[in-house]
Amino acid sequence: MNRLPIVLSFLLFLLLCASLTYWVLQWTAPVTRPLIAPVIAERALPTMSAAANLFGGHADAIATVPVQLSGIIIANRDADSVAIIGVPGKPVRALRVKAEIIEGLTIKQIKPRSVVLDERGVEREVRLPDFAPSPDKAAVVSPK
Repeated sequence: MNRLPIVLSFLLFLLLCASLTYWVLQWTAPVTRPLIAPVIAERALPTMSAAANLFGGHADAIATVPVQLSGIIIANRDADSVAIIGVPGKPVRALRVKAEIIEGLTIKQIKPRSVVLDERGVEREVRLPDFAPSPDKAAVVSPK
């Protein structure tokens, strides 16, 4: 029992040294700066005109006007068929083959479920929405 106060004093001294060391390190530590996440550079996608040039098209002939096909009326003769087409900023119109929707965009062919458009030599096909009635349920118009 004679050594108990000496051992206890030594343990308390070690605890005091550890506590002082901790607080000195806390007070003298450099200020942490907030980290800024690195900027992720997005790759720019090639333009559609570049893709057109790659495959032999013309840069100015890319279809840029969104066309909405609302309906199709199929007649016995192809020339009498009508497509109901709308473009932004203009009212919906019923047009036949070779009719001009806007400048440079014409109807080339009217099919039962789609319309082929020609924009300065570049063809694209616009399909009817899936909820539109199928041609077998639609009425066929005969010319008078």
